[in-house]
Amino acid sequence: MDLLLIGTFITVADAEAAIERMEELKTLADLAWSDSDWRNQNERMPRTLTDELARLGLYDMGRADVDNYAFDHSVERSGATVRIRTEESEIQGFVKLVLHLGGRVEVLSGHHWNDDGTPKTATGG
Repeated sequence: MDLLLIGTFITVADAEAAIERMEELKTLADLAWSDSDWRNQNERMPRTLTDELARLGLYDMGRADVDNYAFDHSVERSGATVRIRTEESEIQGFVKLVLHLGGRVEVLSGHHWNDDGTPKTATGG
C-alpha cells in the first residue's frame, strides 16, 4: 500500500519517547508473534501482553494494535517529527501511540504524495 504516517509532536523529547515506545512494541510484537495463540482470534490476549501494555500506560491498545508492529515498517525521527513507512494498511497501533503521546497524525499515500507532503506530479516529482 506504501503508506507514510507522519507524527508531529510538540517537543523533540515527545518524539523520542514515541520512538522508544515503538521499539518496545516491536519487541513485544515479535515475542508474541511466535506464540501460536497470538493469531487465534478466539483466544484472550496473553497475560504477558496485557501486563506490558499496562506497564507502558497503553491501556487503549489491543492485540491487533500490537500486531501492527510485527509487520515490516521503518521509523525515522527528525526533530519533533516521526515518520513511519509501511506497505501495510493496518496502522491503527501506530496512530493510537502517536495520539496517546500528544502528537498530530498525517497519513499519506506514497503513490500520490512525496515525503514532504507535496503531491507527486506526472513527471515524478
